[in-house]
Formats: sequence, C-alpha cells, structure tokens
Amino acid sequence: MTAVDRVSDGRHRSPVGGWQLPAAAPRPEQRVRPPMARPAPAGRTVTWLPLALALVWMLGTFGTFWTTRLAHDVRNPYQLSAFVLVATALFAGGYVAQMARRPPTVAAATHSVGRVRLVRQLVLASAVYYVVVSLTRLTQFGATGPSSVWANIQAPATGYVNKFDVYQQGVGSTSPWMTALFPLGVLSVALVPLLAVHWRALPGWLRLAGVAATATHIAFYLFIGTMKGLGDVVIMLAAGMLVAWASARHRPRTYSRRRRALLLVVGAFVLLATYMIHNHATRAAEFGTTGDVVHVNPSVERVLGKTMAEGIAAMIGYPTHGYLGLSYNLQVPFEWSRGLGSAPSAAIFAEQTLDVDLSEHPSFPDRTENETGWPARMYWATIYPWLASDLTFPGAALFMGLVGWLFAGSWRAAASSRRVVPSLIFAQLCILIIYVPANNQLGMAPESIVGMATLLALHVMQSLFGERQPHCRKNLPSGSAYAR
Repeated sequence: MTAVDRVSDGRHRSPVGGWQLPAAAPRPEQRVRPPMARPAPAGRTVTWLPLALALVWMLGTFGTFWTTRLAHDVRNPYQLSAFVLVATALFAGGYVAQMARRPPTVAAATHSVGRVRLVRQLVLASAVYYVVVSLTRLTQFGATGPSSVWANIQAPATGYVNKFDVYQQGVGSTSPWMTALFPLGVLSVALVPLLAVHWRALPGWLRLAGVAATATHIAFYLFIGTMKGLGDVVIMLAAGMLVAWASARHRPRTYSRRRRALLLVVGAFVLLATYMIHNHATRAAEFGTTGDVVHVNPSVERVLGKTMAEGIAAMIGYPTHGYLGLSYNLQVPFEWSRGLGSAPSAAIFAEQTLDVDLSEHPSFPDRTENETGWPARMYWATIYPWLASDLTFPGAALFMGLVGWLFAGSWRAAASSRRVVPSLIFAQLCILIIYVPANNQLGMAPESIVGMATLLALHVMQSLFGERQPHCRKNLPSGSAYAR
C-alpha cells in the first residue's frame, strides 16, 4: 500500500509509530453541551432599590408630618415616634434578612412556552373582568352613558356625594352578580402589572384590550370622585416597570426603552398629583373640608388663589395626617376584634352574610373614634391600628417584619425570572406600603382580599412543590422581550 493509499484509507502514522484511525465525529445526540453558567448576582441597585424607595416614603411621610400644624396636637410624641421607627426598622430588617439568604440574579434570557401562554391568557381574562366589573358598577352608581361619566369626572365632588347616597341605599359590591365575581378577585390584581412586565411579548390586539380595560376601570373610580382606581393603577404600573427594568438584559438598545418607561411612570405620577389637587380643591369648595386636618399656606393662597391652595394643601396632608390618628389609637387599650378588625371589607361581608354583629367587637379605629372623636371612616390613622385590632400594636410592628421578608422575596423572584405570581405579589405589596400612612388598603375591597389570598396560596404551593418548568420557547415573536 502506498502512502497515498494510506492517506485515502483514512489512516495516518502515529508520531511514535503504529497506525491509528482518526477519531470519529460525535453524533449530534452524543454531543456534550457545555454546562450552563451559574446565574450571576444582580447589582446592588437591583437588590436594594425597592427597600430604599419604601423607606424614603415611609420615613419621609412621617418626617413631613412633624412639619405640619397637626404635630402640635400629638400628646404622646415619644410613644408615637418609637412605635413608627421600630415598625419601620422591623420592616427593613425583614427585607435585609431575606436578601441575606440569596440576592437577586440576572434574569434568564429565555422563557418557557407555558409562561408566555399563561401571561397572555391572564391578560385577556383580566381585561374581560375589568370591563364587566367596571360597567356593572357604573350602572349601579347611576351612569347613563359616556356623557354622564364625563360630567362626573369634571365635578369630582358630585360623584363623591353620589357614591355615599348609593351606599346608603344598599346598592354596590354586595349585589348577587358582584358576589359571584368575588372568587375571581385575583384577576383584579393581574392586568396592569402583567401589561407592564410583559408588554413586548403581547400581540397588538391584546395590548389594546388591556389598555381599554384599564381605562374603563379608572373611569368608574373617577365617576364616583375616588382616587383609589387611578392611584392603584399608577402604583401597579410603577411596580411592573420596576420589575421589567430589573429583569432586562443590559444591552445598548434597552437604554432608550428604559428612558421611555421612566417618562411614562413620571407622567403617570404627575397625572395622579394633578387629579388629586383638582379633586381636593373641588371637595373643599363644595364641602368646606379644610380646617381640621388641612391648613392652607397663606403665601400659596395669594399666588394661586384659594381653591388651588386648598387642593395643594390637601394633597400634602393626604399622606401625613394619619399619624395624628395613630397617636390617638396608641392611647386606647387593646381589645381583640375576633379577627374582624384588620380588614374592613371582610368584616362587612361577615356582617351581611353571617349576621355577625360588628358592634360587639369593633376595630381599633372605631373604638378610638368613640373615645377621642377621631373619625375612623373620614380621616386616616395609618395601617397600624387596623392590624393592631387583631394583633396588638407590638404584633402589628412584628407583622411589618413579615411584610419586609415577603416584599424582598417576591422582588428577588420577579427580578430574577419575571415569574407571574411573585411579580403580582410584589405589585400588591407596593400598594400596601404606599398606603401605610393611610390604612390597610388591601383589606378595603373584597377583590383585593381574594386576590392577595389567592396569590399567597399559589406562592406557598410553588414553594412547597416547585414550579413546573416546561420546554423553552422557540421561534419567539419578533422583537419579543423574551428573545433578548
């Protein structure tokens, strides 16, 4: 055999002698994939930004309270300050303890087919839920068409008065139709965060449906002169944008999107602040509600006029006057409310369906109103007296540590993977934290209670049994956020 024959035969001489066959190429199914890299920890900004924002808000509102005239009416300043600072410190401690276990990681580049499908189904179902519930409530509260809705939006005081007239007639959320929708309350907390987090993975028609449903939801609350609808949407939008920002892969093209997202969130907060000023100004002009908890700055009044000055003063006093109510509640002895004091909406439901007499075991704010005159349903007293109705004030402070723990855990999971349940829990906890100077906002509406309870149950099930991981998605939509 010649040398040429040996080459064509696929053999070659070993440098150390002998003949060897070349190594066969591995079959495709036998090729060993390189081991997946361990997820890299996210930066400090991603880890600690939610805590920083929460502390700035909680301590900022408390500090601003001491600059108002209401601070002169506090008879127990040391007790009030000690309690608020301890509760806030426990909240921060819970957050830090959770992050010490495991910080957030850089989000994965791909997502599963099942998760994309789930997000789209939830957005569609939530949009339908928003439209059905909002149109039903608009009809119950006397809306006859778009013109009547627009008229009430322009005159918030009129809608505000009409709301209480309807409540006194027994019409509202206790109707059989609305009661049947309560088990679907989780849909009420899903639409806005999912739109914000997964916007680029949704088809155009589904985006339009989600935005239209959100607008219908906001229209109902503006019709009754209440800021809750617009405020909750803005908070959930900001929470969703924060998750989308933290979980985005760092590429040059993402910076322009982040700027647009930031402008959208800032614009939403400016819109909310503008409406708050308008709403409170019209209420003050209609009812003369300034004086007790709102004090107008004479300089602002000379420049902007009495109506606008009252609106601005009310907007500033809105998140701060509750600390005076808290100081009154701290002076009232504890009496257990048998589990009916923390969530007013649940208490009303128990009264109407189980014939429970709420006067036998009133909440902390209701008992404080009887002893001090601070109106429990007209003015705020922070979240703490509501929680203390069943937990005592020390228990309420410890509960804030649990809130901080869950807040950090949901943020870590949402920022690391954009998982649905942690993202929605994080958005709801943002609402709870924003309303800390006011009340227990998650206990004020039946759908909020059902929604949060459902999310927590799903979270526990996923923690115990794990989340099923379907196959990774292929052929992602063009421009999808999941394809980055």
